[in-house]
Amino acid sequence: MEIGVGLLSTRPIHELALDEVAAEAGISRSLLFHYFPTKSDYYVAVVRSAAERLLRPPREPAAATPQGRVRAMVVGYLRLVSRSRDAYVALVRGAAGADPRVLAVLDELRDALVRRWLVATEQPDSSALTRLLLRGWLAGLEEVALAWDPDEVDLDTLADALVRSFDARFPALPAPA
Repeated sequence: MEIGVGLLSTRPIHELALDEVAAEAGISRSLLFHYFPTKSDYYVAVVRSAAERLLRPPREPAAATPQGRVRAMVVGYLRLVSRSRDAYVALVRGAAGADPRVLAVLDELRDALVRRWLVATEQPDSSALTRLLLRGWLAGLEEVALAWDPDEVDLDTLADALVRSFDARFPALPAPA
């Protein structure tokens, strides 16, 4: 999985060559196919592994307010995408039109991210409409993170603007203490 995830930074998932993966792992192609009967099975496993990395619990202050947690999550996300832009693009954009199971993994990832943001904002039992709108807001955050040039807009300015847009879209968050 490490090799596949590493190769994601250099090409879209559907362009990964299993011969290259096997050679880099120091194993035969047939051994790779023993664990992953099809190329598609391997791709799904790689995307799932990359998604699990994205879902690792973020570092956040235990006593933070919901707005503080939102800001920490915005900053963390911007840094993650900035640091791993090529791999991130290969994962979330390179899978478009790919195996339906790969797309299902990405949907699971997005659903999990929505739940994480709702828990962080102390709104875990939000309505279906709120979850849907949050998923849309997160898609916008993704687009901003991918288009962001830190030389044009500094991190703090961008994070502050994104938190304001979040607060405007979801005004029912508990007020800061």
